[in-house]
Formats: sequence, C-alpha cells, structure tokens
Amino acid sequence: QDVLFLRPVHGFGLLQPHITSTAAATSKTAALRPFTVVLHVKKQTRTLEEEEAPADIGGAQFFGGNKEKEEFYDETAEQSAAMEAFVPEQVTTLNRFEDRRAFATDSVAALARSLQSQINAALYEDAPSPPSQDYAYTTGKLNWQTPFSCKAPTPLEELVGALSFYKHVDLAVVSGQQQDENQFELQWELSVAWPTFWEPRVLLLGSSTITLENSNNKNNDKQQIIVSQLDKVVDNGGDLLGTIGRQILPRFWDFYHVGMTPSAELLPRVNRKEPALFGLNYQTYDIPARWMVQPTVVETGSREDCTAQAIPNHAFSCIIKTMGPTRQRYVPTSPVEVQLAPDNNNQGKLKVQWNIPLSVEFQTNPEWPLPGEDEEAIAESQPECTYVYQTRRKVATVQYSGDPQDKEVTDIRKQLYEQVLKDGFQPKLDANTGRPIFFFLQNTAKPCYTNEGLGMCVYEWRPKWTNANEVGIELELRESDYLRPATSTSSGQLQLK
Repeated sequence: QDVLFLRPVHGFGLLQPHITSTAAATSKTAALRPFTVVLHVKKQTRTLEEEEAPADIGGAQFFGGNKEKEEFYDETAEQSAAMEAFVPEQVTTLNRFEDRRAFATDSVAALARSLQSQINAALYEDAPSPPSQDYAYTTGKLNWQTPFSCKAPTPLEELVGALSFYKHVDLAVVSGQQQDENQFELQWELSVAWPTFWEPRVLLLGSSTITLENSNNKNNDKQQIIVSQLDKVVDNGGDLLGTIGRQILPRFWDFYHVGMTPSAELLPRVNRKEPALFGLNYQTYDIPARWMVQPTVVETGSREDCTAQAIPNHAFSCIIKTMGPTRQRYVPTSPVEVQLAPDNNNQGKLKVQWNIPLSVEFQTNPEWPLPGEDEEAIAESQPECTYVYQTRRKVATVQYSGDPQDKEVTDIRKQLYEQVLKDGFQPKLDANTGRPIFFFLQNTAKPCYTNEGLGMCVYEWRPKWTNANEVGIELELRESDYLRPATSTSSGQLQLK
C-alpha cells in the first residue's frame, strides 16, 4: 500500500502530496522576466484527454457506457446539430472588468485585468500570451505575506508549482478596490480538484492587498512594479484547516450519484451558527460576495406549472458535449438560489429570479457571453438574463425536502420570519417593495460550466427524509458580523499529519 505524505503547497495555500516521482517537465526553459514564469510542468487543458477517460466498468455497455457511445456516435450529425441549435449568429458579451460594482476604479480594473492574463498564461495551454504588461512583480525581493508556507519568489510561480500534481487549478480575480494611489485590494477565488479518485473540488475565497511602485522596463517604458502583497483567506472563525477538510471529505450524495457529474464547487458558508435553542431549528451564516448569472421570468401560469423548479432555457450560453472524441470537461457549482416576489411592473404577477453561481474556471475569462433569446419562451413571461455581482449577505435558512413553489413553503417562511425576530435578528427588506427577502436553495441542482459558459444543469434525486433543500431569509448585517479573513494560522503554516 502506498503511503502519501502531505506538505503545504506554496502560494495560495493548498496541500500537495509529497511524492518521490517527478512530474513531466517541459524541455524548454524561459528566462525569468517580471511577467514571465519558468514552467517545469505541463499546463492544464480545457478538454478531456485520453488519460482522463474513465476506466472500464463491468456492465457499463448495457447502461450506455463508453462502448455504446462510440458505436452510436455520429460526429457529422453531432456537429451539425450543435451548430444549428446552439450557435447564435452574434454573441453579446460582458467585459467584467468594466463593471464598477466589482472593480471600483479604472486603475484597479487595469491591475486586475493584467494579473488575470498572467495567471491564465501560467495555468492554461490555450490561454493567449500576455501582452507587454503595465504591471509586473518585482525582480528583487517581494515583500509577500501569506497564511501558508511559500518558497518561490512570486505567487505566479507558486501557482505553476501546484500544476506538478493537481490536474486542475483555477484562480479568478473577481473584484477589487483602490485604497490609495499605490495600494489596491483584490478579491479572488481559487479552485482545485483534490488528488483523490473522486476529485472533490476545494474552493477558497480570499483577498490580496498589493502595493505598487513606479518604474521603467528595459525598453524605458513606464511600468508599475508589485513590491508588496498581503494575502488573506476567508475561513470559518480561524479554522482554515476545517474549511478545506470539509470539502475534501467524501460527500454521500457524490458517491450515490457517481458518474453523473464531477464534484461541485459548493457555496461558501462562513460564520455558521444555530442560534435557536427552542422552536424552529435553523442556521445563520454569511455568504461572501460573488458573481452570479441571473435569469428572470414573469410567471404566466399558476403554482402547479412549477416555473421556478428548473433553470429556464434563456440562462444557458453554450452546450456541453459529454460524449464522443471531442467531449468537454466541465465544472459543476451548487446550489441554485430561487426568489419569488411580486413583479412591480405587472400587478398580480410573480417574478421568478434565479441566482446561479459561476465556476471559477469560467470567471477567469475577461469576456463573458450573454445568453441569447429563447425562441420557445412565452413573450408575456419577459425572459431576461444578466450577470450580477452580489455583495456579502447574511442569511438564515431551514432545511426542507420539497420544491420552491410547494404550498408548504409559505408556512415555513412565516415560521422562519417569526423565529429570527424572536431571536433578535432584523430581516432585510427589499428596497423596492419593502418586503422581507425570502429565497429557496436547491442543493440538488448542479449548474455545469465549461470555459464558454453555463451549458447544462443536473438535478439529483434525493429522498424526502434527507431535507436536501433550504428555505431562507436575508438578514441585516450587524457590526459584529463582518468577516475577518485569516492572515495566519496558530502554527503559521497549514499542515496535515
């Protein structure tokens, strides 16, 4: 039996098994410049390779396994169907760095865009080479403080080092603020596939405070040099090891539905508590600021139509090929949030809104495709879809086994509202309607993303006794609720023994 020793991965703080064999190294070595990285590992691809094909499973052919897929797969028909049904003549995109809700100033947007292009070039084979950068890490000693052990001189080289073991490492700069002329704070999301046979996704959120100095490059062009970086990681009350460990441990329903989807990037829940000693059993937690794709429709039917139960067609921006020689790798997220509220523009009608979290890999793109029109949608439903940057929220939720538009949900909302008031919380009110903001979390839904966007959603079956979903209400943030990201652990390093 092989013995696996764990040691800290340098840079953004994950654990990498220490093995005696070395990763396949490239034959070329580049000279280290401020915005280039010496690569000693193979970069990751966005499509499935031969070595990633699933192993033969006895009886799989009977259930439509790989053998039958190849037998009935018609490449010409497949490509034709994809082009006719899903490829629009024109694709509208959103440049996320131009969104001032996420990137407060032009300067912080320019810094984030530059670093993201350098990160992508380091991690992905198909990423374009970054142009001459206006921002670069110093060639001298970088003042770099991080919660984790690090040996490489810059974070970019630490990320490259992670590729020596992990198949997939994704890092997206998602927002930022300018603190003064030369100091910025960038928020990021980091996702890796943990190296076990079920490859659980580990998602970490954090921020980096960056200090710049003006300089000139070798061509005497003006350049901003990063001379200092302070990293922080959002965890649960200083328990960073637990934050990671809970995502690594096998999840029962991942095993039960093995082969349906890869492991999902799960919603981060910070400062989780169960405040009620008596009465309704619920929990409160913080949801950090995140990007969502947000489709909406006006309900034209009745509750029995279950409009809110599934993501509408106009939310999808691509398709995912799950079979054949060009099948694609994809990353699920979870859960899907559903909100139902009176529509201000249509008296007596309900507006259904979905908040669907984006995968980290998809967020690494500077341009995000906006879904096209759904030709099958009813015109009166007024289907719309956009990307929204949601600020941090505090919520209270109670477990529930059913669907968003069940009649029982109304009673649960009332009980939850009364219980949070009794326990001293203040429900947050909608700015337009003045009503409490209720929502429904579909933990059984897994939206799936490729590098091109949202391509499908998988809905897991779970028995009612598991109470897999949640009914929730937003709460007002109090001074004591503010997140305090960790800058260090008790031992100074993250270790597993």
